[in-house]
Amino acid sequence: MNVIANRNGFTLVEVLVAMAIGAMVVTAAYSLFFTSNRTSMVQEELSEAQQNARVAMERLARDIRTAGFGLPEPPFSLTIDGTTFTSPVTVTNSSNSPDKITLLGIGYKAGVLKKNGTADCNETGDSLLCLSSVEKFLNDSSSFKTSRKYISIGGIEYIELSSAQTTTDLEANNLALASNLSGKYGDVDKVPVYIIQAVEYSIATDLPNQDCSVQNPCLVGKDFTDLRGAGRWAVAENIEDIQFAYGVDANPRDGKIDFAGSYDEGDFLDAPADDNSIIAVRINVIGRTRHIDPAADSFSLECREDRADDTGCTGASDGYRRRPLSKVVKIRNPRTGA
Repeated sequence: MNVIANRNGFTLVEVLVAMAIGAMVVTAAYSLFFTSNRTSMVQEELSEAQQNARVAMERLARDIRTAGFGLPEPPFSLTIDGTTFTSPVTVTNSSNSPDKITLLGIGYKAGVLKKNGTADCNETGDSLLCLSSVEKFLNDSSSFKTSRKYISIGGIEYIELSSAQTTTDLEANNLALASNLSGKYGDVDKVPVYIIQAVEYSIATDLPNQDCSVQNPCLVGKDFTDLRGAGRWAVAENIEDIQFAYGVDANPRDGKIDFAGSYDEGDFLDAPADDNSIIAVRINVIGRTRHIDPAADSFSLECREDRADDTGCTGASDGYRRRPLSKVVKIRNPRTGA
């Protein structure tokens, strides 16, 4: 007996229903993938912005904390690379753009005291300082770099090196002083010698070789002693703004931040009358994502300190997500005078 195979196919309705179900599944899967991928990208950018802000905050806090290290009591005037400094913190305040801050002191360990042969050095009244090495005091041509002539011995004695150093002294790891030593170190080795630094921090958008542009603003530093490199260098990318406010100890000078009535955050000043009265700094760092979030329309610049009334700050959204950080740092070595 012949068996006739069932050759019935799908009806058009069945095909259309199957296609519709398949399209719904594909659409749902794509939507899930797109949402998951977008969320992942947003979180990655936010994580990067947060990390950049933390790097910027850490560098600023560290150097602000050590401003004033090794300096003489005011009034003083130190000229480094053609710029004159008269206080541990130099304020450059702006109410409609990022602030700038310059810090003097910090301290770069350049070597340790070490008696070299029979040279009269490291004793009270001596005009020479004997070190383990003078390499950090030299420029690329092995000549004395005058921007590094202000030093601190052990963080205790401030002294100035002579701008004129002889080749003989340098070859013997000796440095001539502008004035004789008042302290006595004798044959004691390992007392550290620090070079006093002046470092400026600002926001830059004009360093394309370091990937700093209008689309990618950076926190940049400039070391007037060139110990951290010549010119400006990028500290952290995608840092849109830095704003500072200052706690001052002016009247009375009692080691405490001046306040009127009850102490609160309003006692920090945007532009103190005397930079030498600064004993604490409130730091505000605004990090932002590298790219605009096309699905967001409610993100605009964070307004901190005296930028609250800046129309450029409070304007329409630009689509960038931000991560703000704020921190109060006390200066360990304020030079507030008498």
